[in-house]
Amino acid sequence: MIEVENLSVRYGRLAVLDRVSFTLTPGRPLVVIGESGAGKTSLAKALMRLSDGCVEGRLWFDGDDVMAFDERRLRRYRGRHAALVVQATADALNPQMKVLDQVVDAMTAHGWPLRDARERALSLLRRQGLASDVAGRFPAGLSGGEIQRVLLAMALANRPALLILDEPTAALDPDTRRQALATIREVSRDGCVLLITHDFEAMREIGIETAVLYGGHLIEQGPTAAVVGAPRHPYTRGLLRAQPDRLVGKDLQGVPGRFERRAGGCPFFNRCRQVIDVCETADASLVASDDDATHRVACHRGGIVAALTARGLWKSQSGRPILRGLDLTLFAGETVAVLGESGSGKSTLARILAGLDRPDAGVVSVNREGLAARGIGAALVPQHPQTAIAAHFTIKDAVAEPLALRGDVSQDDQQARTVACLAAVQLATDDAFLARRAHSLSGGELQRVAIARALVQDLPVLIADEATSALDVSVQAKIVRLLMDLQEQRGLSMIFITHDRALADRVADRLVTVDRGRLVPLGNAGVNAPVAATA
Repeated sequence: MIEVENLSVRYGRLAVLDRVSFTLTPGRPLVVIGESGAGKTSLAKALMRLSDGCVEGRLWFDGDDVMAFDERRLRRYRGRHAALVVQATADALNPQMKVLDQVVDAMTAHGWPLRDARERALSLLRRQGLASDVAGRFPAGLSGGEIQRVLLAMALANRPALLILDEPTAALDPDTRRQALATIREVSRDGCVLLITHDFEAMREIGIETAVLYGGHLIEQGPTAAVVGAPRHPYTRGLLRAQPDRLVGKDLQGVPGRFERRAGGCPFFNRCRQVIDVCETADASLVASDDDATHRVACHRGGIVAALTARGLWKSQSGRPILRGLDLTLFAGETVAVLGESGSGKSTLARILAGLDRPDAGVVSVNREGLAARGIGAALVPQHPQTAIAAHFTIKDAVAEPLALRGDVSQDDQQARTVACLAAVQLATDDAFLARRAHSLSGGELQRVAIARALVQDLPVLIADEATSALDVSVQAKIVRLLMDLQEQRGLSMIFITHDRALADRVADRLVTVDRGRLVPLGNAGVNAPVAATA
């Protein structure tokens, strides 16, 4: 077992790795993921004592602290007990030595007899699928993928107890990649493996545990199945949404904004959509939840919070029960698609959640803490904006009406917010357009006005009730893309009501259907619902 304790790497005052701790166990490979610049390669170099920065912390290996090793013990540690496979680069191998000699040299330097070293080196090169003539070639004659496989063979030469792999599959074709992953799986059965990768498929194939790095901080760690299936940190969910290997499920979304290095507080502060005051000033430690001690998250909110909850909703119309004790939890930044037959109660549910109708029983609550909301309730984008927006209204009046009805928003603020929301939905903002009447717009334009009208209320939850069903497929695609972009930019939580299962698959994080007045999960191929966090 290898223990990393409060490992930090600094260049002057710049911390590229900040108090990272974890344990590596034989048979339980750990995968580290994160955007470029997260500190992954700095971590790999620090574990090998190869960092040129100021390294602090402890690395316990067989009861000894590697950080206290002298040069003699370090030479034995590197290559014999621990090995690093870097990303294939032009200078990763000695250009003046043949491939076989380099692999052999890696072993004879640690006491292997020459004959045994040559036999094992040839075997390792063959296992990586390299042609027999590669052993006698110089690095200049190798492709990037071939160099990567030679580096893996060299790392495995001495059967190290710790194998660190930094993007080992990045330069490999699909067949060679499968071969390399098979080798890594075999090594990980008895050894400690740390795999750094952008390859989420490799993460799922290899990783028993997954750790998420952001800005040098470890912000989530747990069993890979839990981290992938129910991410707890908003950043982890953003990474999973952006993965290009999802063949089905929600369309790609990224993480809004860009990394900004901070002197204190949560490193994700400037990109998070559920921040509270403490996030700006105080560091968050990795903490396990009550329901799973192995899945930890560094978040002052306890992870992704619920934006809206509905409990025990009952509603009858003309003596006929429509909703029967319905429950719903919508998480911050999440989209839940609600499907169901006509008359099943979808629109009734939408109106109740938006505060436009009252249930006979039950409670709806919207969490506004840290979700940038100034109003109460959720905003509704109706199925037919032609009936929801008075035809004689100007565009300006139509969008600003919810603010005017509140009575506490100045004319100047109404104007500014109206223009901003029209710009957000990619409509004109000049005086001529603002003065146009609603009846003069096309269906697609009027639907965008309806979305702007919902956005102007500055609420954390947006409910789209069949908002694209009356549009042709081209306009529908634009409106759906617009909604997803707005969600990404503003951190909106959305309930997307539709009859179209294929469309729901492309839009939603989760799918549910209204069945006999209750919501029933349909399952989905995208990112699953996060574990409930404390607000």
